[in-house]
Amino acid sequence: MIGPAHVIGMAKEEIRMREFSAVVLNGGKSSRLSGQNKGLLRLGGITILERIVDVLSPLFPEVLVISNYPEQLGFLKGRCPIFQDEIKGLGPLGGIYTGLKKMRFETGFFVACDMPFLNPELILTLLGNSEGADVVCPRIGEFIEPLHAVYSKKCIAPIEDIVQNGGKRRVRDLFARVKTRFVDLPEGRFYPEFLNINTWEDFEKAKGILQKSGWSGIMFSESERG
Repeated sequence: MIGPAHVIGMAKEEIRMREFSAVVLNGGKSSRLSGQNKGLLRLGGITILERIVDVLSPLFPEVLVISNYPEQLGFLKGRCPIFQDEIKGLGPLGGIYTGLKKMRFETGFFVACDMPFLNPELILTLLGNSEGADVVCPRIGEFIEPLHAVYSKKCIAPIEDIVQNGGKRRVRDLFARVKTRFVDLPEGRFYPEFLNINTWEDFEKAKGILQKSGWSGIMFSESERG
């Protein structure tokens, strides 16, 4: 496995040679956030969805949003197409399935709508490791983040098999059915890139990160680059 500190340059070249899609998963309302659509929470004066699209748009020729509440996303009109789940009730796996079916390119970067601190460098690193893989997922020790990962259209049939067989429908259950590559990141540090806004406490933490640092999007320090 190629470690991320050694593929940053390759990732930038890869994305120039190949074309990728980006897919934002704007899932159901959060019961722990008073039933609100997490992507509509405002951080730094704009919604989290807008923050995500602002990062992705310069990197990708195509950015899609998968949402069952398109009427709430009028502010994205003209910026990216919005699609509803083709199969209802599958959660994030259903969003990934719909994104794979709708995106123009063979491979795409998929991200949840509640991750406000996307890092272009990390995204490019994942894409740079996508050759020959069906899934590319970041990993820190035992922690993995399937909703900040790369998926190819070769995952469509395995997802359909999961649905038809009625088994577990977690995203990570797809990994054993396809060619999955994990990109290992250095342990022992906090990654704002993977902060999910699942509770009001998470939201306050995100506001604190933004106020303290402004979030420059720099993932690796010079000492970590090696």
